[in-house]
Amino acid sequence: MRRALRAVFVALAAITALVLAGCTSSGQTGASQNSVLTNVLTSKKLTVGVFADAPPYGVMNSSGEYEGFDIDKARALADSLGATVEFVSATNASRIPMLETGKADVVIAALTNLDERAQVVALTRPYASEGQLVVVPADSPIRSYDDLAGRTVASTRGSVPATILEAEFPQAKPSLFEAVADSIQALRSGKVDALMESTAVVAGVRASQGEAVRVLDAPALAPSFVSFGIKMGDQLWLNYLNNFIMNYNISKAADESYNKWLGMDVPALIK
Repeated sequence: MRRALRAVFVALAAITALVLAGCTSSGQTGASQNSVLTNVLTSKKLTVGVFADAPPYGVMNSSGEYEGFDIDKARALADSLGATVEFVSATNASRIPMLETGKADVVIAALTNLDERAQVVALTRPYASEGQLVVVPADSPIRSYDDLAGRTVASTRGSVPATILEAEFPQAKPSLFEAVADSIQALRSGKVDALMESTAVVAGVRASQGEAVRVLDAPALAPSFVSFGIKMGDQLWLNYLNNFIMNYNISKAADESYNKWLGMDVPALIK
C-alpha cells in the first residue's frame, strides 16, 4: 500500500511540474510576443517621444533635424536595437498621455522620476541627474529665493518647477507656458521677472544669453533623477532599457554627450 501511494504522489508531482512548466513557458512566450522590445526588433523601427523646443534636451534645428542631450540617447538606443528612430514631439504635459495611448515606444524627454509619475508609467534607472534653478536678468534686484515673493516666475505646465512654485513659493506669481521655449522667451522679452527651470535647461539659457542673465546664487531646488518612461506592464522592455542605460552611462559616448550639452562628465551617482 505504501509503495502504491508513493507511486501516486510521485506521478502527481511530475504532472504538476509539467503543468507549471507549460504555464510558465506559455506566459513568457506571451509576454515576449506582446513586448515593445519584440516589436522593435521585428519592425526595425523605434518611436521616441522627445522635446523639440527645450534646449539642451531636445530641439529641432533650422534644418528640421532633432538634436540635443536626449536626442543623443534616443539615437544610441535605436542603434543598439539595429533600428531606425522616429521622433515624435512632446511637451511636458503630453509625455505621459503619449505613452498611455501608444504614440511612442519610449519617452526620452527629461522625465524626472517622481513617485506620482511612477504610479502611472514605468520609469527606468536614471540616465541623468538634475535640480531646479532660477534665472533672472543680470540687472534684476532678485538676489535670493525670498525675493521671488510678489514676482512673476515662468515655468512650463506639468513640470517639476511648476509644482515647486505652487508648493514652496505661494507668494510668487507663476506664469505657466506649454513649451520650455515659450517660458525662456518670456524671460528674454521681459514678460516675467524670473524663470525656474532644470539645471540642463538653465545651462542652455546661459549659453545663449551670456551675460544678459544670471543664476541665483542658491542651492538647486528638488535634486532629482531623470529617467526614460514607458507604458506600464512591459517588463521585458523595461529590462532592456535598464541594461542599455547601465552600459551607455559608462561609455565614452555618454561622457561626450554630457560634456557637449551640459558641460560636465557623467555624474558618478548614475554610473
